[in-house]
Amino acid sequence: MIAVYLVVAATLLAPNEPCAQVTFDNDASGVRSAAIDEIAFVGLRRIHPETLTSKITSRRGIAFDERIVERDARALARLGWFADVRVEVASVESSDNSRQKLRLTFALTELPFLTGVEFAGSRLLSRQQVDKLLAEKKLTPKLGEPENVVSLQRAARQIESALAELGRPDALVVTRRDETAQATVRERFEIHDGPYVPVRRVTFAGDPEISAKVLGRQMRRIKPGAWFASLRGKDSFTPPGFEEDRARLLAYYHNHGYPGARIGAAKILEYQENSRRWFPWRQPIGKKELALTVPVEAGHFYRTASAGVSRALAQAGVGSEAQSERLLPLPGGTYSAQSVENLRRALEMRVRANAKKQDVQRMGCVEVIQTMDAETHSVHVQFGLSLTPPYTVRRLEFSGMKRFPDRYFRRRIGVKEGVPLDERGLEAGLARLARTGYFKPIKKEDIHIEPHDVAQSVDVTIRVEELGQQRVSMVGGHGQFGSTLGIAYSLFSLLAREELLTSKIEGGPESLELAVGLAKESFLGSRGSLALSVFRMFLRPMLAGSVKGPFFQQRSEGMNADYSYAPTTREMLTANYGLSYSRTSYRPPTAAGPNGLVAGDAHATSSSHSVGFGWTRNTGDEQIVLADSVSGAWLGGSENLVRSKAEYARIFRDPVFNPRNAWAFRATFGGVGSYSGDMPPAARRYSGDEFVRGLRDGELGPQAVVFSTDSSGTARYSTTPAGANLIGAVNAEYRVHLGGGGQAVGFFDLGSGLLQQNWLGHWRPVVIDSTRGIVHGSTGLELRWTLPGLGVPVRAYYALNVLRLNRSVWMPDGSLLHLRNRLGAFGWGVGSLF
Repeated sequence: MIAVYLVVAATLLAPNEPCAQVTFDNDASGVRSAAIDEIAFVGLRRIHPETLTSKITSRRGIAFDERIVERDARALARLGWFADVRVEVASVESSDNSRQKLRLTFALTELPFLTGVEFAGSRLLSRQQVDKLLAEKKLTPKLGEPENVVSLQRAARQIESALAELGRPDALVVTRRDETAQATVRERFEIHDGPYVPVRRVTFAGDPEISAKVLGRQMRRIKPGAWFASLRGKDSFTPPGFEEDRARLLAYYHNHGYPGARIGAAKILEYQENSRRWFPWRQPIGKKELALTVPVEAGHFYRTASAGVSRALAQAGVGSEAQSERLLPLPGGTYSAQSVENLRRALEMRVRANAKKQDVQRMGCVEVIQTMDAETHSVHVQFGLSLTPPYTVRRLEFSGMKRFPDRYFRRRIGVKEGVPLDERGLEAGLARLARTGYFKPIKKEDIHIEPHDVAQSVDVTIRVEELGQQRVSMVGGHGQFGSTLGIAYSLFSLLAREELLTSKIEGGPESLELAVGLAKESFLGSRGSLALSVFRMFLRPMLAGSVKGPFFQQRSEGMNADYSYAPTTREMLTANYGLSYSRTSYRPPTAAGPNGLVAGDAHATSSSHSVGFGWTRNTGDEQIVLADSVSGAWLGGSENLVRSKAEYARIFRDPVFNPRNAWAFRATFGGVGSYSGDMPPAARRYSGDEFVRGLRDGELGPQAVVFSTDSSGTARYSTTPAGANLIGAVNAEYRVHLGGGGQAVGFFDLGSGLLQQNWLGHWRPVVIDSTRGIVHGSTGLELRWTLPGLGVPVRAYYALNVLRLNRSVWMPDGSLLHLRNRLGAFGWGVGSLF
């Protein structure tokens, strides 16, 4: 028998597919128009032949087609059930000589079924960690299915990569298979962690032109000199980690005058570091460590020679050429690719805003033409209006979703179908998704934009990877009664209605809050969101004064309903309704008197029914907050109060010294008063360093006289904070970016708190006149660090009180009491001041 083989090329198959072959015998090889008389499957042990019949196209009685048989062989190979697929074509003897008949025999070698997987040998990775790692990469071995050798090898390589990130570059994973006679197999992953080999040195070779210290700050994944580098994985080398750092280095060069910079592949060198161990006895030891060398060629330094806008662009809404020149980079400045791109986007936003205002349907894109002069090492930048209309989003799709519906992403992403593609809006939308904490950060490789040049449209596909419906996060901040820190647990879409259930506990030295909330976005199909919360709060403020102990203790419980509506992407309208019940214990050592305080323990209960409205505008660099609320009257409750708040904050990037640094300003105003009846002392503001750093709680307002008697009956006079019902403050900061989530801040705070007696009702304390209306001012230095993974900034500062209370007052008994604030003070806080 002479056989002729027709092999289906392995390049047509996926890498994990077996090879498929079609074999003709000597008699059948010359006949291509015969009919198929019989189809047989040989080598099957577990799979029924009828299952495979439904997977192929060839059928008994049809004409033989060589291409169809080849496709059938490939189709069976792609199932992943067989290690080898061969098709034998042979002639069949028949009494009918009009047409030759053939028999197709599919010779199959079944893969054994995977019945068990074991991971052993690692002291660094537990079974749960390995399972989670493989699940994230979608490489979990599937039990009860045919063995996939390629997938198992990929899983082994992924485990080695995870160990390399832990400083084990020599880690090795060996797979052992135990196959039984019943065509089943068990896989055992023998994991050898290998020795700990950290990266200790990072050098930049070639012609870097920039100091190694500056370049080292740009590296985030491989940074052996960072704090707790071994715990954070900063001293481990991995190719993906280096590629991220390489991209940051290139971006830094391109943005600092080196557009032709090149960075090569990293070179790894192992060396022996000798040291001595003194316990339990003195002996020399050698440790293997890594030295990383990064080849860098900076190229020539370029400056911006000129920058301008075309006349067409100026007429499209950017403004006159003279007005546009104020936006352009100054001639002679360092060339920055990022600055040019940011300016192009800013000009394009102006063009689009002007087109919408004038109801122009077709608008062009802003293009930039950069001409580099190699002789003078300068760049000429020209911004113009492209005649080509912008690409319209034809289709927007999201992949990788499991629990979250498609509409959840569409409402948060800055891209809509049928409108021009807005790149900045897309970036902002992706950032909003990342801040929710339910998804992994979306990278560039997760976004696929397919253009259609003829139709001037694009198809956008975004791949998201969910972390789950549950989230545990840290919460905290700085308020009237000191800093607080807590933990919150949230559960999303438990009822498949896109609702958010949250429970939190947050507290500090003087306060504790327990709350449970339920929020529903797109309430009743609108753009608004409704949130309901039930809370219980404990307050025990330790105010600054000569009276020791808490001024009052308060327990409150109640519920709030908040509705927020976003008319634009930058504005938010809010309305809220709140019910609360409070029980306050006053425990100052005072006798009943005109100061409004009573002797011994006094208890008061109050209820508040309030309605509030607010408006917020946040552009990222600018924030405006207006809020008002009223309680009592026809709303019910025993408190009849009106509250108002206005705040303006702005951040300016520093154009002179360093664009990564910034100036920040805030002006805030707040007041509360009673329009009927008495305002309880707990409703006043006992403010301190949340407005002026360096002050204790209550020191921003005036002081009141307190009368007390000791055990012998001797009368004593002291002071205590009276609180304030009208507060104004201004803050100015210069923020220096330190990297790694750190900032150094120089600040100047100015503020004052007043107690308007006619806003208090009949319960009015006796305030020391010399402490009224004092303007407090402080300056100092603050260090901030945002906790990795938690997103909560921790602040530590030193403030020098340049404007403070420092006076002597006569007490009613004729004694002289000296009142003064601290000249300098250390302080700390959780959460940003503004």
